[in-house]
Amino acid sequence: MEMQLTDFENAAFTAFVVLTTRVIIAFDLNLYIPLSRVDANMQRAHSRNAAANGKFFFRRHMAPLEEGDDGFGVRYTSMFSAASNGGMRRTQSGSQFNEVDTDGISERRKNAPFHMGANEEENSYEEMTMAEIMTGKGDYFPGLIPLIRAYLDYIKCDTFTLARVNQYMDLIEKRASGVLVTPATWMRKFVREHPGYKNDSVITEAIAYDLMVACKEIGEGTRHVPELLGDLTFDQITTEGAYDVKLDSKLVHDNCQLLDLLKRYSGRISSERSTNEKSFRRQSSSGAW
Repeated sequence: MEMQLTDFENAAFTAFVVLTTRVIIAFDLNLYIPLSRVDANMQRAHSRNAAANGKFFFRRHMAPLEEGDDGFGVRYTSMFSAASNGGMRRTQSGSQFNEVDTDGISERRKNAPFHMGANEEENSYEEMTMAEIMTGKGDYFPGLIPLIRAYLDYIKCDTFTLARVNQYMDLIEKRASGVLVTPATWMRKFVREHPGYKNDSVITEAIAYDLMVACKEIGEGTRHVPELLGDLTFDQITTEGAYDVKLDSKLVHDNCQLLDLLKRYSGRISSERSTNEKSFRRQSSSGAW
């Protein structure tokens, strides 16, 4: 992953990657595609405006297929289609069905019905735009961002954290759909519109310097670029007050001072624990649990 211009963007993509790993584990998803297609995706990613206009190979069905009957014989569909079509399909449940073996494969996946061609290399993936990968395609591929939102709901994410993660997901979704440009696209535009650029593919020292200054200003929050960040604005980042307190490593010779500090913060922990225990006892006695 490339370094972004602002701390917010770096945090957004870092959170997205981590949450995607949690989604794969919690929902038992399969995102495998042939390594040759991974290499092809890397080649395509280097094309101009690939994020908005390119197509990439991605797995068609991330979850086991489910068996249905369309009146003309057995038909297999994605389990996600029930969510898209507003229905709920009955599936097996129970601890035994959800157990995993030593290889981490659940019984549900091993017992999933076989769909002709579903496990063949050429039929396990298809080309998708970045917007489709992120937000979904048809009723069989829900998209990574909706899956992340479903996971946050599943773990009952707190309101404060959810609000910030939603901002991260909105930024990534807008980048994938082309509503916001990528840093690479913005840099190309900056160079093309620079007075010193002669449309000869030559980046002079003056152009490079002005570009670096602009990137620095964006990162520090002193320059707002709507086509890059939308309505997001950030407080200016400065070094003022950053190093006022040195992390001293001198030995504490006054034991009384050390004990007073420990007593102060140990007391805080005891007070919080006592409050939590009283709250627990009240709920237990009232039958809330």
